[in-house]
Formats: sequence, C-alpha cells, structure tokens
Amino acid sequence: MFMNLPDNINYKELFNFIKQFLTDERLDRFYEVINDRITNVQLILEDVYQSHNASAIIRTCDAIGIQYVNVIEKRNKFNPNKDICLGSDKWVDISLYNGENGLIDCVNLLKQHNFNIVATSSHLSDAYTPETLPIDKPLALMFGVEREGLSDEAISLADNYLYIPMYGFAESLNVSVAVGISLFTITQRMRKANKLLRLSDEEYYKILCEWTLTSLSNSEIYIKTFLNNKYENDR
Repeated sequence: MFMNLPDNINYKELFNFIKQFLTDERLDRFYEVINDRITNVQLILEDVYQSHNASAIIRTCDAIGIQYVNVIEKRNKFNPNKDICLGSDKWVDISLYNGENGLIDCVNLLKQHNFNIVATSSHLSDAYTPETLPIDKPLALMFGVEREGLSDEAISLADNYLYIPMYGFAESLNVSVAVGISLFTITQRMRKANKLLRLSDEEYYKILCEWTLTSLSNSEIYIKTFLNNKYENDR
C-alpha cells in the first residue's frame, strides 16, 4: 500500500526531481520492472486473512508483473507477513475495501473500466480453465478464503468462472498456489497473443514516484523540497 501524495501533483516533474537521489543501478532496475507491469489483469481477494497466504500472493503478483491487488475485508483483516513478502508489498498497489458494500464497490469500479469479473472455484460447473478463459477483455480474478472459497455474493457478481483441473485425491489447491498458476498461465497467454496492456503515462510516473519515495529515508522532505522549488519557480 503506497503513501498518499498531494493532490494535483505533476508526477513526471516530481520523479524527474527525486530520481537524482537514487543510484544508477536502482533507477535502471525501476525502469526494467515498471516496463513489464500489467494493467489488464488484477486480483480481488475476498477475506484472505492467513498471513502466509496473503504474503505469498503479494510476492507472486510482484514477480509476475501484476500491479493492482484489490483486498476485500469483510470478517478478516488482510495481514501479509513481511518475512514472506520480502518487500514485495512495497512495489504492488494494494487497495482495501471494507464494510458491507466493499465487494460491490470494488466490482462496480472495475466494471466501469471494462473488466470481466472472474470467480474462481473448484466446484463451479461451466467454468473455464486458465488455458481457456477468454482474454479479449481486462480480467479481475477473484479468490476467496482457504477452504470456504468465495462468498455467494462474489459468485453472483462474476461474469465468468474459473477452475484449475485436479487429477489427484485433493479437491482444491492452496489459495496462493491457485493464484500463481492462474496468473502465470493467463499472463503468458496474453504475452504470446500481444494482449497485455501497460501502464498509462500518469500511472507510470505515479508508481515511479511511489517506488522512489519508498526507497528514500525521510521521503516527506523530498516532497516538501520539490513543492517549495516549484512554488519559487512559479512566482
């Protein structure tokens, strides 16, 4: 989850100011990673509270290039373990939704941006697999809490359904494993079909600002200095 930056700030100008305080190696790494970030695949996690699962999911998202994770907190708090995340929570944008209308608010916002909402379950009929799920529209994959899975509300809000075929005695996978298999398979298909969407210019510089400020001590000082310099230049 990222820090709040001032409203109406010019992210490109801010980044061009603060990047001078990074090493060349760090800056090159930021450019390398951000150019592979994906915007047309997002996650919705409903009540995933087990620390090890939450942490592994965030780390997987970072590794695969998923930038946006939406967390629905109904009964349980989302609590990643820093030792398992290994810092990945600093690089992934996590949006929290809580309260009675958290899920519907999240889904409605994504649908306004043309996302297909995909509910995952091992018990749904007429479901796609990660190899057959249509990839012509942006996708928001919903995963639920271990054992219980998604709520009836989440299932009812979905446009499509997804399952991972099982060939052994186990009827389901650990949620973090299911997330990894689904994301990797779907994004690889998108890569081969040239259907991955990258960050907009505004998102690009906003995230670079957030990553840079996260990497710097006393980040508020850099923001204040930038704003003071801009004020003086604009006078």
